[in-house]
Amino acid sequence: MVQADEEGMASGQRYEPLARRALEAYELDVTGLTLIGYDWNFTFRVETADGETYALRVYLAQRRSDDEISVELAWLEALASESVVRVPRPIRSVAGSLFEWVHHAGVPEPRRVAVFTWVPGDPLGDDPEPFLVSSFGEGVARLHEHGRSFLRVDGLRRGDSQLPHGDAASLFAEQNADIVLPPERAVFERAMSATREALARLDASDEEPRIVHGDLHQENVFVYDEKVWFLDFDDCLVAWPVQDLGVTMWEVGEDEATWPYRDALRAGYERVATWPERWLGEIDVFAAGRGLLKVDDAVGKRASTSEAELLGSVHRHAEAIGWFLDRADDRRWKRRSVR
Repeated sequence: MVQADEEGMASGQRYEPLARRALEAYELDVTGLTLIGYDWNFTFRVETADGETYALRVYLAQRRSDDEISVELAWLEALASESVVRVPRPIRSVAGSLFEWVHHAGVPEPRRVAVFTWVPGDPLGDDPEPFLVSSFGEGVARLHEHGRSFLRVDGLRRGDSQLPHGDAASLFAEQNADIVLPPERAVFERAMSATREALARLDASDEEPRIVHGDLHQENVFVYDEKVWFLDFDDCLVAWPVQDLGVTMWEVGEDEATWPYRDALRAGYERVATWPERWLGEIDVFAAGRGLLKVDDAVGKRASTSEAELLGSVHRHAEAIGWFLDRADDRRWKRRSVR
């Protein structure tokens, strides 16, 4: 892991000259620039002469389109301006743009760069105070309610693809049969079927999809001065709130000891809006769908992972996905029994 961190740091440092060039497009008197994140996009902390701090993000070259990034930043700007939830505010360049295309000789292709106000604090984490989890739930509901009326979503991807590499590109590909063994494959096929059915129900409903965060978990929620902030809207998409909450519930985990966390989150959500689940178990199904995406991504990167590690990961994902699917089925059965 140390080696991976060192490689990531070294790779990110190549982008420092590009970041400095990007900052020339902003009215900022920069006194310091420090690489702080290199797991996905590259993120720099920017210090200025007036004592302010900003975050500069260098986006991945091919992952998202200009339209998607424009929508992400416009939504953040609206959320900040309207004080919907606490979020980093995008800083417009001198030209008035929410992001800039930047070229530099040390980087093989031009990159898009955006600058944001700095968010202090630390991630919410796995064992937060209940009132902070409740505040997290309130914020999620406010995001969902605002997303209903935020209509500038042209070019944003829809949340109707179950696997990032296509339905059979990696997880169910024949060349991965030695990693995805029959018992695990059966669980993943069950998850595919359940999420397909749930998506079909949503498509047939009278509820319109809307812009959602897409990656609402404890590491993307920061706490400062006993208040929560929402970060990293890089996965925002057009989907339904139950899909967004499925991501959250997957990341909270399948351990039943975490249910007080879930209860506090729901209590906070319901102080702002109606819990969006149309039928018992719906969010559990989308939690399983999130697990499906995660394991598909892991298998898609098998070239950089040892076989033993990957086999263990596939098995653990199958167990967790099966837990969510079993819980969804159990909740639906109990509902039918009551009727």
